[in-house]
Formats: sequence, structure tokens, C-alpha cells
Amino acid sequence: MRAWKWILPVVALIGLAAVPVAAQEIRIGYVDLQKALMNSKAGKKAKADFKTEVDKLEKRLQGKKDELEKMKEDLERRAVVMREEERRKLADDFERKRLDLKLDFEDSQAELQKKDQQLTGTIVSKLQEIIKEIGDSRGYTLILELGSSSVLYFKTTDDITDEVLTKFDERS
Repeated sequence: MRAWKWILPVVALIGLAAVPVAAQEIRIGYVDLQKALMNSKAGKKAKADFKTEVDKLEKRLQGKKDELEKMKEDLERRAVVMREEERRKLADDFERKRLDLKLDFEDSQAELQKKDQQLTGTIVSKLQEIIKEIGDSRGYTLILELGSSSVLYFKTTDDITDEVLTKFDERS
């Protein structure tokens, strides 16, 4: 019985100490970074710059593809009347150019991916700074990204995407 006399007050004190922690408000916000990125002035400019790069590379690759198709047609048309050595030389030349086009295409894909990451990476880091500022100033405990998380439901009043977008455009 004596043990209960001091255990109960200790448990009660521990319970009272835990009340302020449990009473703290947990505030969670949400941001659609993809929307902010695509609808911001800087994001639209980056998208336009990226499209220009894509168009330029496509034009260059299409020229090489057209040249290769012409070469193939020429080889098929003249193969019957050519000597074996000449036909083999043209076939080897065609194959080399086909492989060059394939490698050029793969290099272009990698180059475009790198360019896209460069253009969007800077914008995303600036958006993250703004998100942190809003989170700190409005007392959010946590801000989740809608596009990459497993958020199945959220109150639209907690979506700060438009606020982030507005502040970002003001600073750009």
C-alpha cells in the first residue's frame, strides 16, 4: 500500500506534463509542385525554352533520318546492278550512319533530360524556399507535395499551391 501513495502522484504528474504536448495543434498543408512549376512565369518560360531545344534537336535528327532513308532507297535501287564490293561498301556506310543516328538520338535524349532537370531544378528549389517561409509564418507542422505523395484526401483549404505560386511570381 505504501508504494501506491507515491506512485499515484508521480503518474498524475507525468499525465499532466503530457497534456500540453497532446494539445498542440498539428497543421498540415499541401502543395502541388507540378502545378506551381507549370503555371509560374518562370516555369512557362522554362517550358518554352525546353520546347525550343526539343524542336532544334528534332529538326537536326530528322535531317539525318531523311538522309539515311534516301541512302537506303538508293542502295536498294542500285543493288542489282552494282558489283559486290561496291554494294558491300555502301551497305557498310549505311549501317555506320544508321548506328550514328541511333547514338545521336540517345545522346539527344540524355541531353534533353539534363536540360529539363537544369531548367526545373532551379525553380523547384526556389519554390521550396517559399514553401518553407509560408510553413514557418503560418505555423504548419508539415507540408506535403500532392504529386508525389500518397495523399488520398486533403481539405482544399490547406492547399497553399496558389499562395506559393503568387509569391514565386512576385519574386521572379
